[in-house]
Amino acid sequence: MKRIGLLALGAFLLMIPLAAACGDDNSGSTPTPGVTATASSPASSATAAPSSSASSSATAATTAAPSSTAASDGTVDTAPGQQTPWTVPSNPNPISGVVTVTKLRMGLHPEDGGWERIVFEFDGTQLPGAVVQYVNQATSCGSGQPVTVNGSDILEVAITNAQAHDNSGNATLTSPAPGPGGSVINQGVSSCDFEGHVTWDFGLNGKHNFKVSTLTNPVRLVIDIKQ
Repeated sequence: MKRIGLLALGAFLLMIPLAAACGDDNSGSTPTPGVTATASSPASSATAAPSSSASSSATAATTAAPSSTAASDGTVDTAPGQQTPWTVPSNPNPISGVVTVTKLRMGLHPEDGGWERIVFEFDGTQLPGAVVQYVNQATSCGSGQPVTVNGSDILEVAITNAQAHDNSGNATLTSPAPGPGGSVINQGVSSCDFEGHVTWDFGLNGKHNFKVSTLTNPVRLVIDIKQ
């Protein structure tokens, strides 16, 4: 009897660690080496996810906010620019219909000694063609009469297949003040918005090199003038 009792007691003692091992594996998964229980627990994941999302949203808001100023419209490359006429082909070519010019703004870029920027923004996804060049005199496309522009030199931006008014005839553009701290652009004056032609003349304090680029989302025509 004593021998039977001892065997039974031994068997009972062997079952205790087996039961404990089964109790630790109630998730059905095998722990990954080097990963702590805190890092892989549902509570930790739930806490971390909103923090990451909020951080991304904050970053996006911070980078998107300056987009209302011309200075945020891309960057200036290191090309020296030119003083001869610059032609921008439409995209697509030929363009379909007439594109509305919705915004005009000016700003500054400090790159490469400083540039002053003019930005025309369009509705839709099409880029109208344009010619940017120095002219001796700004003239009204309707009457042919001279248009007064404050500046010793005039840089003209002539856009085709475009309009600067809505369907009711209300102008969609106003002349913005040059960017704070600017020294080159004195003012911008509208000289044409007629039969698919939009022209603006910018009075400068001299004949400076300029370069032209385009941007998308939204579609924009960008003119950078060297200070």
